[in-house]
Amino acid sequence: MSGDAVAVDGRAPVGGLLRTRNFALLWIGQSTSAVGSAITSVALPLVAISTLQAGPATVALLTAATWLPWLVIGLPVGVWVDRWPRRRTLLIADIVSAAVLVVIPIAAWTNVLTVAMLLVAALLAGTAGVFANVAFNAFLPHLVRADEMMEGNARLQTSASVALVVGPGLGGLLAQVAGAVSGVLIDAGTFLVSAACLLALRSAPEPRPAPGDRPGMLRQIADGIGFIMRGRLLQAMLVVAAVTNFAMLGITALRIVFLVRTEGAAPGTAGLVIGVGSLGAILGAALASLASRRFGSARTYLVANVAAAPFVLLLPLGGHGWRLALFAAGSFVALAGATMSNVMTMTYRGTFVPARLLGRVTAASRIFVFGSIPLGAATAGLLASALGIRSAMWALAVLYVIAPLPLLATEARTLRDLPGRSSP
Repeated sequence: MSGDAVAVDGRAPVGGLLRTRNFALLWIGQSTSAVGSAITSVALPLVAISTLQAGPATVALLTAATWLPWLVIGLPVGVWVDRWPRRRTLLIADIVSAAVLVVIPIAAWTNVLTVAMLLVAALLAGTAGVFANVAFNAFLPHLVRADEMMEGNARLQTSASVALVVGPGLGGLLAQVAGAVSGVLIDAGTFLVSAACLLALRSAPEPRPAPGDRPGMLRQIADGIGFIMRGRLLQAMLVVAAVTNFAMLGITALRIVFLVRTEGAAPGTAGLVIGVGSLGAILGAALASLASRRFGSARTYLVANVAAAPFVLLLPLGGHGWRLALFAAGSFVALAGATMSNVMTMTYRGTFVPARLLGRVTAASRIFVFGSIPLGAATAGLLASALGIRSAMWALAVLYVIAPLPLLATEARTLRDLPGRSSP
């Protein structure tokens, strides 16, 4: 199946996957869309702040609305994607995202934009994002050979990390020069680029499961969750990921309003500070494999979580002028650690979980981890309204530091490497 999509004539071109027409198109589309989404992560809160004079609670709710669909429909989407053509699902998700986002600048320019419209747009775009995320991970093995998966994932992860660096800075600069809605409009355009790249793919038809081969949805969900509950280390890693995501996305939901409104930074400066901090994700991705070989995957995982977490405390210490460097430095180290932790977790899950359960365990894990994100964003908004923005940042930062400590009570503390394959 996957071999049919390597090249039109069946031969792998010299120069790696980027010399392969299909993967190059997919990489261009996904990378462009990733930059656009990173721009919107800054532009959308700025639209709420500058156009609608929204407060921190509203800004946090926008982040929550984007991630809420994972909590509500994430598990069923995993089953539906397995039953539908993946490329068609990706195309529909891109078109829906573009249509939803283009409404925001039009509404702003015609003076009809409201907070409710922003929240609905964030919710619809987040729903499309769930389908796109799940479908993409299922579609990639169809497009590349098994021995090319490592290279494919590495290239896509690198471009995603670069987008986290470039996107916020562009979003802040665009907001300062042309208005915040311009960034949202550009993001809508990037989804159309992604859709065009998907339409240009020349790959073999995707196999469709026979109706009689489809296991029940509830049984699939139960099997995935049941395996997680039986593995103490896997369970602990999942809880840590969920709590740290809860805290970090709460901080993320407040960072723009903290930098712009509390500290008086210009939108372009705020985007630059966030972009510099995001460079840590690239460093973490680059060092993860090397550190795992040198020190062991279990030790790398512990250090990435326990030792890097305290640097988050630098974020609420950030302030006007030179103190913005504290915010950037704290973000840099925390994101480097989080990225290394993600690499270790994904590798452990892929090698420890039996192949027949891997899809269901991965889906169940993502719902649990991603489902904590809207809760963290909503909690951040409530804390900011009750205690003030800086105090809310402090509370979430302390939670982030405490969350990985229970890992020291697990078997990971005594291991060099995380365990291998479990029995089926």
